[in-house]
Amino acid sequence: MKILVRSNKTRRWEFADPVTTKAETELQHLLIESPSLIPIGDIREGISPLVIAVDEFGLPGSGNTDLLAFTADGDIAIIECKVATNPDSKRKVIGQILEYGSFLWRMSYQEVDKRIQGKRGKPLTDLVKEAVAGEWDEEGFRSGVEHSLERGAFVLIIVVDEINDQLRRVVRYVNECSKSEFSLHALEIRRFRADVVEVLVPHLHGASTRPPLMEGRRKKWTEEEFFSVLAKTNEPHIVKIVEDLYQWSERTADRIWFGTGAETGSFTFHFLKEGKTVSVFTTYTDGRFVLNYGWLSPQLSPDILQEFHSKVTAISSFGRIPADFSKWHSIRIAEAFKSPEYLESFKQAVEWLHSRIETQER
Repeated sequence: MKILVRSNKTRRWEFADPVTTKAETELQHLLIESPSLIPIGDIREGISPLVIAVDEFGLPGSGNTDLLAFTADGDIAIIECKVATNPDSKRKVIGQILEYGSFLWRMSYQEVDKRIQGKRGKPLTDLVKEAVAGEWDEEGFRSGVEHSLERGAFVLIIVVDEINDQLRRVVRYVNECSKSEFSLHALEIRRFRADVVEVLVPHLHGASTRPPLMEGRRKKWTEEEFFSVLAKTNEPHIVKIVEDLYQWSERTADRIWFGTGAETGSFTFHFLKEGKTVSVFTTYTDGRFVLNYGWLSPQLSPDILQEFHSKVTAISSFGRIPADFSKWHSIRIAEAFKSPEYLESFKQAVEWLHSRIETQER
């Protein structure tokens, strides 16, 4: 491959010399700095770009992935880097990356987040928030990560400085002859330099021509779709409770955010505190009600959170929920609000929380 570059000073075209990648760490550092270099949109229809990459993510019983990367929607890529001089770039790396996928499969969101905090010193959501410009759906991201982990729907990418025929053939075979949730790809990144200019030429191998699997694909829910599915899968008295809760939420919340679940719809009640989301609870079409303590704890002081918890657990149906503010505690809607008084007491607790948030902002 010949690459021509032109200097703005001389305005002359000249050939760029190929740059040899001496170690896998060079490729790793390149992708940590710019994960969007991976053209993931050419791999899956409608997928958003990778926004962060974490190096050496440990998988108990297996080893460390070179990179674990995430999109803002919660899609996950497992990335292994190999240079052409490494004989593992032919066959062994295939088994290695599949093994990593199998050990990541069905790991909990909490465990992934804990390991990333140990590496980077921040929760996963904070890292993504820093990398994303504009408004971002934190609950949708968490739901997306959980979906990817549960189904093993990972994008497996082997990044090389120069691809060989064996790797190219295996990647093509896996993608064109299987119907798995995961997909396997090779990304060849070749580097060239002319004077002070460096050029990267990425080339993706294994972009499948088969249509994407429709089952399990996430979507953005709407109010109409949410209540349609809710009515089909729940008793009428459950639907009535959720309708009451939703109508009150419309009057009380700063924002209602519909989720992106593949099969289960949800809406989340948000307050806004200094421009940041305070996520209080989420209601699902499968009849679950979740207190989002894991989202509340980074935004609220411990004393406010503890007092809110005391008000909630004073409602007898919520009495067994522990004061573990790192978790998302789930209870069935039928149990949580089996009495109209329970629902009214919960609304009062949330309204009290809002008043405390507003007081803090003054």
